[in-house]
Amino acid sequence: MRSFLVKFVNLCNFNRPIITICTIYGDYQKSVNNDEKINLTDEQIFRDLFDRYYVPLCVFAERYVEDEEQASDIVQECFAKVWQKQKDFQYVYQVRSFMYTSVRNSCLNELEHRQVVSGYQETTAARMEESTFHDYLIEEEMHRVVMEAVDKLPPQSRNIIRLALENNSNAEIAEKLSVSKETVHTLKKGAYKKLRSFLKEYYYYVLFI
Repeated sequence: MRSFLVKFVNLCNFNRPIITICTIYGDYQKSVNNDEKINLTDEQIFRDLFDRYYVPLCVFAERYVEDEEQASDIVQECFAKVWQKQKDFQYVYQVRSFMYTSVRNSCLNELEHRQVVSGYQETTAARMEESTFHDYLIEEEMHRVVMEAVDKLPPQSRNIIRLALENNSNAEIAEKLSVSKETVHTLKKGAYKKLRSFLKEYYYYVLFI
């Protein structure tokens, strides 16, 4: 995930100093602890929440359990808990905090269970450290923010950026999309400009390695 964000920063040419996760976490928390209200008794709002966070939470969980199917099960259980507690949440940051904490705790429980029942020898100490949790949280949240920005691009520009993030060269992108390399170059340049604009409020949260 971190390699994805570094790649994105390089592609978009953010020409400023790179800063570390540990120096930005406090400011990041302030940025997400906003007063945006949410009403989860509205089924459409709950579906929107699911669509927005399901994939990032699955990726987050998989960082711990290293099993895609199990990560998905854990996240689905988390959303079931959110639905049961829907009236307990008034603000978006409360739901976000609950979901990531719930998923993390379920993952750690799973890792401990593996050790008990099968003598699973994987070291879990690093996964259990609070700093690791913070790092994972920032990475998954910023991945979500970046991909939401990419999704705002016009269809052809969006396809080009997605292919570029998959390490395709301009020539390879041109061949896959049946366009000229000049078209790819031009659309890339315009897309990067739009992405820098979309992400200006998150500038210092994107720039880390």
